[in-house]
Amino acid sequence: MPKKQISIRDVPEALYEWIETERHAKRISQKAFLLKVLGNASMHSSTDTGMVGPAAFSRMTMVYWKNKKFWLGKLIEHPEIMTQGRTLEELEQNIREAFMLMALDEVPEQYQIREVAMA
Repeated sequence: MPKKQISIRDVPEALYEWIETERHAKRISQKAFLLKVLGNASMHSSTDTGMVGPAAFSRMTMVYWKNKKFWLGKLIEHPEIMTQGRTLEELEQNIREAFMLMALDEVPEQYQIREVAMA
């Protein structure tokens, strides 16, 4: 059985730059990176509508520590995202919000995803 393929054209420049930055940091191909992102999203999508929510980005690893006053943390997968909180719970909420602001900047609340083969 032949493999199915999806091609995509006219990727917005900012999205393309994000993909390239992330895949270079992880030292993987475009195809491997996009399949991983889409695979994570598909695990959390609604099979009825194809709609996804913030859970589509799956789980990430936060490294954290306590300084004199606050808990500080950053995401291993996205070390550029760092925040703080008075409690661990507040830190976790703040890191989620920081990630969503970065990942979904200018994306409407209701959106869809589609698997894309980069061949």
